[in-house]
Amino acid sequence: MCNGDGLRAKCVALVLGVALALVSGLASAAGNKPSAKEQKVSVYIDIVNSESKYVFQAYSGYTKLLADPKKGPTCNEIDVQRLSPGAMGDSAPDRYKGWRKAIAKGPKLDPDAFASEMLDALEALYAPGNEASKYYFENKYKKDSCKRGQELHPVLMANWTRYMQAEQKMRGFLEQYTDERDAADLVSIQKKQGKALHYYHRKVMVDAKALIRVVDQQQFSLDAVRTSLAAYSSTLDEAKVVLDKAYAGKDRDALYQGGYKHMIDNAFQLKNMTNELIRTVENEAKKPILNTNHPERATGR
Repeated sequence: MCNGDGLRAKCVALVLGVALALVSGLASAAGNKPSAKEQKVSVYIDIVNSESKYVFQAYSGYTKLLADPKKGPTCNEIDVQRLSPGAMGDSAPDRYKGWRKAIAKGPKLDPDAFASEMLDALEALYAPGNEASKYYFENKYKKDSCKRGQELHPVLMANWTRYMQAEQKMRGFLEQYTDERDAADLVSIQKKQGKALHYYHRKVMVDAKALIRVVDQQQFSLDAVRTSLAAYSSTLDEAKVVLDKAYAGKDRDALYQGGYKHMIDNAFQLKNMTNELIRTVENEAKKPILNTNHPERATGR
C-alpha cells in the first residue's frame, strides 16, 4: 500500500497504474467507424504510445547520472553502463516511414507539424542512440577515454529535447481534442439513451481522465485532487446503482462478458488508491523537520 516506506512517489505511480488500466479498458469500447480526422488522430496517439516512454526514460536515465548535463559524460560516473539509452530496435525505421505516410494523408491538421517534428527527432536519434547504447554497454568508452561519448552527447540531448518539446504540444492538442469529443459524445448518448449503462460507461472514463490529469502533476494541489475525486466518486456511485439494477435482470451474463463488472471494480480501485494518496501526502506534511540545516529534507516537498 501507500503508507510506510511507500511515500508519495510510489502512491502516485500506483494511482496512475490503476487509472491507466481503467481508461485503456474503457477506451477500447468505442464501436463506430472512425472518420478521416479520427484516423489521423489515432496515428498521433500511436506515435506517443509507442515512442514517448522510450525517449523519456532514455533521457532521464542518462541525464540523472551526469554531474553536469550541459558538459556531458566524463565516463567516470558511477555505473557507466547505465548511460546506455538502449537500442531503438531494427523495426523502428519502418514504423517511422509508416507514420509519415499516414500523416501525409488528408485531412491536413495543425498537429501534423508536431508529429513530423517528433519523427524528425526519432530519426535523428536512431543511429547515434544505438551507437551510444553499444558504446557504454560494451565498455568502448575505455578505449578512447570517453571521446566518442562527448561527441554523441550534444546530438542525443538536442534530439531528446526536440522530441519532448514537440510531444508536449501534441499532448496539449490530444487533451483538448479528446475533451471536446467526450463532451459531445456524452450529450449525444444522454439524448438518445438517457443516463443508462452506455452513458455511465463513458462518464466514468471522462471523470477518470480528469482525475488522472490532476494527479499526474509534478506538484499537484491536494484541494484540486479532492475536488476531482469528489466529482469522480459521485459519477461512480450513480454508475453502480445503474449497473446493480441491470445486473439483477436477465442481461447479467452479457454485462459480465462485456466488461462492465470489471470496469466498476477498477473504477473503485482508482477511487480507493486516490484516497490513500491523499492520506499519504497529508501524513508526510505532518512529519517534523529532522535537520534544519538541510532544507531539502523538509516535508511538504
